[in-house]
Amino acid sequence: MMSIKIIIIGKIKEKVYQKRILEYKKWIKLDIQTEIIILKDSNTKKLDQKLSSYIKSEGHKICVSEEGSKLSSKQFSKFIFDINQDLTFFIGGPRGHSEIVRTGANSILSLSNMTLPHEMALLVLTEQIFRAISIQKGSKYHRE
Repeated sequence: MMSIKIIIIGKIKEKVYQKRILEYKKWIKLDIQTEIIILKDSNTKKLDQKLSSYIKSEGHKICVSEEGSKLSSKQFSKFIFDINQDLTFFIGGPRGHSEIVRTGANSILSLSNMTLPHEMALLVLTEQIFRAISIQKGSKYHRE
């Protein structure tokens, strides 16, 4: 059974984002075990050590960056279910991604051509993961 981890650098300060993200996480967990891990952006060396342990873990690592592949919702759904492994997504902080993540990831995925605040990127990613599951299940959430 696939599981999903989302590693994000920096707190989710906006309550509006927090509430929606938790709602999507709750819905996703009905089908796929999901964990959101928030890492502090303060000490670069400590942060790199933590990121390194996630990069070295089993499964498929996905760096979320505007420089990555652009997929439609249907393509994203196919992508994550075709991989059929545990997934770890990395969302960078204000300074972007550490070299460890950029070089250690198996894939780079773009949510937009534009740079998004990490909180907004997490909201978009959780919604798209939920949508991907809905597409896979054939539910009415995703309309053609």
